Amino acid sequence: MDIKDAEYQDWKEDSYNYNKPKISFFTKKPLNNTKILAEDWWLKPMMQSSSVWCQEAGSKGRYISDYKSVGRDVRVIGTELQLYNLFCKMSDEKGWQIKDEWEVKITDKHLDLYMKNNLKPIIINLITNK
Repeated sequence: MDIKDAEYQDWKEDSYNYNKPKISFFTKKPLNNTKILAEDWWLKPMMQSSSVWCQEAGSKGRYISDYKSVGRDVRVIGTELQLYNLFCKMSDEKGWQIKDEWEVKITDKHLDLYMKNNLKPIIINLITNK
């Protein structure tokens, strides 16, 4: 997927403080809030509610509620501190758990999206669930 086709999360209306200072658990030093990074996060599958139309013989049919397992791959853009705070927020609100992560080369398009988003972190869906 080309990044120009990707969806991204717009945090302009979000009042969460992604720049709240944190100390690294491993290094015992403050997390960097100056260098912009791009990382791919492979998230553990989550259960998501879904409904299925069921047509039974001789009836009008109805929706049946069910759950499906959905995995996501996202690219996140922001500083080390912002990405840490973003993950904490998404873990609390959406139950995100990371299965694996790796840093990717930051591009001019990434920087442009980050600047347009008022220097707040961005989430780009790499695989869409349609």
